[in-house]
Amino acid sequence: MSGALDRLTPKVSVVVASVVGPPFVDDCIASLAQQEDEPDFEVLVVDCHGEGTRNRLQQKYPFVKIFPQDSRKTIPELRRIGVENARGDFVAIIEEHCTAAKNWVNTIANSFDPQVAAIGGTVQDDNYVRLRDWVTYFVEYNAYMPPMPQGNVYDLPGNNVAFRKEILLKHLSQLKEGYWEAFLYSRLAEEGAILKSVPAMVVYHRGPFPYGYYLGQRYLFSRAYAGARRKVMPPGKRFIYTLVSPALPALLLARISARVLQKKHRVGKYVRTFPLLIPAAVVYIAGELMGYLFGPGDALMKVE
Repeated sequence: MSGALDRLTPKVSVVVASVVGPPFVDDCIASLAQQEDEPDFEVLVVDCHGEGTRNRLQQKYPFVKIFPQDSRKTIPELRRIGVENARGDFVAIIEEHCTAAKNWVNTIANSFDPQVAAIGGTVQDDNYVRLRDWVTYFVEYNAYMPPMPQGNVYDLPGNNVAFRKEILLKHLSQLKEGYWEAFLYSRLAEEGAILKSVPAMVVYHRGPFPYGYYLGQRYLFSRAYAGARRKVMPPGKRFIYTLVSPALPALLLARISARVLQKKHRVGKYVRTFPLLIPAAVVYIAGELMGYLFGPGDALMKVE
């Protein structure tokens, strides 16, 4: 590892929100420690998993800056704390369930054109052994599977994205309210900001996840996301969503299938996984329906 992680003026700040803890956060940090040809960068771990995790990470990876949280906070809140303490020109967000390709930081540092507000990249699978682990990948990341387009887009993955720091600071007060993806990209589009897809910016999504655990998390995420959007969605649209909701799982599966076939990525795995995707699609829409009708409840606090 070079000395780039220890310098005083990092170009990139990497923020990791840690709720689940080991082994995921350990593997994520290990991938950041193995970056090649990296510019000056820092790693900020905002952790509410526990003192044991924090002590182990600090001993094993002394370059990491850890911000301990005594109480459980939502993932957006943890990320916001990281943004507030970031010193780099660019703030990169990676999920603790992911590992970064060896050129990830270097790609981020060299991919911001002057007019670009945020960039995002490819979410690769980790070549999962268990069939159930492909459910998470196909449902959550079908839009970000390879091959990814190069150029301007309207949406970026939440677990593989980097922003100009001033963009996040401008919207800092709103980052407390819910999942960033529920409003931030559309708000940036309204402001004329440019979002850019960078295929070479790659993370690998990790498994394993118990199937029941994933279904529960998918419901909570959907409800939290829809609950955040509910504040800005007209009642008429919520009513229409309620009316058409019985058909939405089939439409969701059709959209995922179309993307997999178009990208020709892991088609065989997708076919084998499809029966397990049906309950996931139903849970996905049920969570959104509850969020739009009744708000997020405490779902966001339970998302890991």
